[in-house]
Amino acid sequence: ERRFEVNAGTHGKNSGLFKASMMEHYSQYNFCDPTYKCAMVRLPMARPGMIYGLREIQTNYDKIPTEQEIYEFGHRLFQKVQLSSECSIVCLIYMERLMEIAKVPVVARTWRPIFMCGLLLASKVWQDLSSWNIEFASVYPQFSLDQINRLELLFLKNIKWDLYISSSLYAKYYFALRSLLEKRDFRNRYNRMVLGHTSAAENDQALKVQQRSEQIKEKALLQLSRSM
Repeated sequence: ERRFEVNAGTHGKNSGLFKASMMEHYSQYNFCDPTYKCAMVRLPMARPGMIYGLREIQTNYDKIPTEQEIYEFGHRLFQKVQLSSECSIVCLIYMERLMEIAKVPVVARTWRPIFMCGLLLASKVWQDLSSWNIEFASVYPQFSLDQINRLELLFLKNIKWDLYISSSLYAKYYFALRSLLEKRDFRNRYNRMVLGHTSAAENDQALKVQQRSEQIKEKALLQLSRSM
């Protein structure tokens, strides 16, 4: 959490890697509808009827998730919405782009909205039959359709509508993820592969992502110009 602290020597400027305000913007508390527990009491036969009461269930989104929880959250989306494996790579690129451009941290209270929205955008860029927002809402009903639409718009604004992915960038992330098979010194090797000047592998998948993301970017800019 010290990454969000403001250094007094910077005259009030945020000297950390991320902005605390952006953490609040993407907090799961802002996008999940409250859930309630209903309790009913049946009245005696002499007075037919019943009494019921509603109590809001307090959910803690500040608990640090386990690897299994993260896996199960993503696996359920991949299975129910039928996402391709390539969507995971595109999703990672968009998530890190959000972290870099908008200084949004991926922490306990923000990882679910960011992860889900990254997969949603990845599906629209990569797959021939992209997923609808309502499909994601049906998988996790705590995120209503209106909230997912609002989250998607916020995500796009914060990455400046930049959905373009070059073939070389896709290849870097692809080979960096492959290095997960070798867990030793993974963080250093991952950073070197993503940030380093590696040769671009012009494979079909990388070119396909580049072409699709370029088309999506043009459509997004066209819609943005019409709304202004």
